[in-house]
Amino acid sequence: MTRQATRRPPPARPRPRPVSPGHYRRRRLAAVLAGVLLLVGLALTGRVLLYDAGLADVEDVQVTGTAAVPVDAVLAAAAVVPGGPLAAVDTEAVAARVAELPGVATAEVARGWPNTVTIAVTERVPVATARTPDGLALVDATGVVYRAASDAELPRLTFPAATGDPATVGAVAVLTALPDTVRAQVRSVEARVARDGAPPQVTLELTEDRQVRWGAPDRAAEKSAALVPLLTQPGRVYDVASPDLPTIRS
Repeated sequence: MTRQATRRPPPARPRPRPVSPGHYRRRRLAAVLAGVLLLVGLALTGRVLLYDAGLADVEDVQVTGTAAVPVDAVLAAAAVVPGGPLAAVDTEAVAARVAELPGVATAEVARGWPNTVTIAVTERVPVATARTPDGLALVDATGVVYRAASDAELPRLTFPAATGDPATVGAVAVLTALPDTVRAQVRSVEARVARDGAPPQVTLELTEDRQVRWGAPDRAAEKSAALVPLLTQPGRVYDVASPDLPTIRS
């Protein structure tokens, strides 16, 4: 007779030990501590590189966009300290200081790593001149009166102009609405403000002893469109205060 081999059952695997909640908490705490130490190390390294090692110090300040505003005035207002850490430059504060300069409309300041501060200036665009207690000044398209002027080619505001006042704002609004060919003929602008708070009444004095009665600054596009063909006709006083019924008088 042939004996059949008896199969032995495989040995039982040892059951894993149960892990206590405290063990998981310790592992999580260790991971958090390791992460914190890594972040602290990176922060200290960054601090050393950006502030202490001198690898990213300010070596150059570049100014763009200036024509009438002197670059030296921009640099003085910016007050960026050469050799100081580039990361420590307060770009918003620098931009605010530069924007206070006469003739500067806006300023944008940025860091150019590793060693440069860039200042992009947008200058005011003058559209008129005005007589002030300090002498002749420029007036931009928003009605801001700024710095001394010597340019007599621009139209002259014949009233006491001041930044933001209704007469000044109304006068420059009319000037900026005119086509270039018409604006080139304007010699002076008068704007009278009524005491009842009504809009200013604007009058333009042109070359060849001609006058344009514009009226209120509103409906500027319609008045400009009516004035252009009107000026091709002989006359001395051109009235577009009501652009629907423009008139000419000798």
